[in-house]
Amino acid sequence: AGWSRSTLPVAVCVGCDDSTNSTMSTAYYGRAVPLALRRFVRLSCLQHGRQSQQAEQFMLPSGLPTGVHVVFLLNRRRQIEYADSWLAVREAWERILQDRNLGQKGEMQMYICCLLPRFWPLRWLWYWRMTQWAALLHEAHPSIHLLSTSAWTSTFHERMHIHNDGRAYAMLIRNNGEILWASHDAFKEHLQEKDMARVVNQECDWRADEQQRLLEGAPAGTLDAGGLPAAAETVCEEAIADEVPAKPPTRTQGTNGTGAVAAPEWEGERQECEKPRASDRVDT
Repeated sequence: AGWSRSTLPVAVCVGCDDSTNSTMSTAYYGRAVPLALRRFVRLSCLQHGRQSQQAEQFMLPSGLPTGVHVVFLLNRRRQIEYADSWLAVREAWERILQDRNLGQKGEMQMYICCLLPRFWPLRWLWYWRMTQWAALLHEAHPSIHLLSTSAWTSTFHERMHIHNDGRAYAMLIRNNGEILWASHDAFKEHLQEKDMARVVNQECDWRADEQQRLLEGAPAGTLDAGGLPAAAETVCEEAIADEVPAKPPTRTQGTNGTGAVAAPEWEGERQECEKPRASDRVDT
């Protein structure tokens, strides 16, 4: 699948009042610590909707739905223009999962998290911008959610072994904090397409294995190797008891006064039947 970009109206509201660091260090991501061994750090956020809606508390990553989602962390207002490329990544993921019958439409969400500055005047400017972004996102892209947080500190980047040098970070994570893939700034299709395709295939294989395990699970009431379950045996015994007539009552021999129990009448009949008949005798 191609990772072509889609048109994101948020880019229209991008301001040019933030300065970017032209001497950013190369992407490191803590290669000494493999990405699969890290977890996304808990981060308390506010989720912004339309102007008429009040911001709600949202906890990353535990507040995410089940599945894989895109989390885009930005600390400069002009970095919102990178969200367009990550929106295309989300749409490509969703299309591939649907084609393989491993996902549903709208399952994968994207969360844009604004790391607010400490300086209050700048923070108010961020709030003004986020109001415009939230209105556009609600109309055009309901699968994109806008978050903001002032609870982040310098240890937030250190605990995930990423540089705090002003760049924006995008991650594919689960609600348990597992990080499947990460990059910075915009998605670079010519450099990262193969790596992203590999991660998608791994996720598809994992989902297919999970579905196969569910199908192979033994349902309740399966017959054991020894025969019928206990409940089934009870039912069979009751049915047999209904079909077989009860034995007639016994009687005592009162002539000899011993109190011995006489054999049932049907037992005597059986013995008479078992006696050999004259026609059946064979002369020797």
